[in-house]
Amino acid sequence: MAQPSIKQFVHQAGAIKRMPVSGTFELTPRCNLNCKMCYIHMTGAEQASRGRELTTEEWLTVGRQAVDAGMVYLLITGGEPMLRPDFVTIYSEMVKMGVVVSVNTNGTLITPEILECFKKHPPETVNVTLYGASPEMYAGLCGVRGGYEKAFEGVRALTKAGVRVIINTTFTTRNLADMEALIAFAQEVGAPIRTAAYTFPPVRNQHEDSRVALNAEEQGVLNARFEYLTSTAKQRDTKESYLRKALEAEDARVKGPLPERGKPTGCLAGRGLFWMAWNGEMYPCGMLSDHAVALDRENINFASMWEATHKRTETIYLPAACAECALRRVCPSCAAVTHSNHGDTEKLVEDMCTYTKTYITTFLGLMEAEGNTDPADTDTAVRGDDVEPFVCL
Repeated sequence: MAQPSIKQFVHQAGAIKRMPVSGTFELTPRCNLNCKMCYIHMTGAEQASRGRELTTEEWLTVGRQAVDAGMVYLLITGGEPMLRPDFVTIYSEMVKMGVVVSVNTNGTLITPEILECFKKHPPETVNVTLYGASPEMYAGLCGVRGGYEKAFEGVRALTKAGVRVIINTTFTTRNLADMEALIAFAQEVGAPIRTAAYTFPPVRNQHEDSRVALNAEEQGVLNARFEYLTSTAKQRDTKESYLRKALEAEDARVKGPLPERGKPTGCLAGRGLFWMAWNGEMYPCGMLSDHAVALDRENINFASMWEATHKRTETIYLPAACAECALRRVCPSCAAVTHSNHGDTEKLVEDMCTYTKTYITTFLGLMEAEGNTDPADTDTAVRGDDVEPFVCL
């Protein structure tokens, strides 16, 4: 497996010291698309009825205090963050504070002003989510016409401007057939591409259409095939070895009684990472909104919010059944997954067990099939070892 990057070391050190080295600013829940699988999208009227978005100065005050508390990395996201007229201001001011900033966007609102801003203040990455490879797919899955053309033009404009782009995608029952076309486009523009390992239920709105979500087996097959198609021969061999060892360890494990309780959550959420929602609530991660700490707009105190968030995170435990499972590091299940399914982080999501086993057997099957044919040319693979997994939408 690849050696940890400097960024990973910083995150690990932050988690050990309980320092918020990485943050997410969710500027708005509003979006100009209306994707059927979105976990957050709200119309302007819905957003206004649920609360007020933070102002420019409120975001920058939170940002200054977060930097003072140790924040090094920041992800700006939404909704669609570029819907906010002050996007360039918030982005550029955070860069000036010395923060390494990345942006999540659907790519349809890339204006000359934003391009000039990115040229002057280069982001670490701009993560553009592409939902299909045709106008018809965007119209059907994202609920708008013209989204396809604008998104693909946006990616081309960003790469032409020298901005590092990572393409994100989420596959559903509607857009499975577009996988190869999306990979080909990533190769064309020279951008890494990654897909979500798990599609969350609508934990923060009620618009999501469950009919478009893949079931556990379908997701496992798709993700294995996607990773196979976007990997180099060396990456495939490394993954194959890792998966076989994990299977052997799980098969050899003595299956005794389950422990009384599982292990504490082991991700960075609430230990080295925070998520600040559009209305000023702080979460350990964007999918754990039930653990929210509210912002006092009259007396913004990031340090106290972070302390409260961290303390709440210490009470989060995972399912006992996951404690000794040798496939745990392959499985995408986490506190957010278990909580979004059951409202309880300690209750096992059996679909994740199905997903993981299907993913492993599918990937190994593809490797075995490759061994009986001439190896494909994988020099143009588009899954970089330095690209972090795209787990959450």
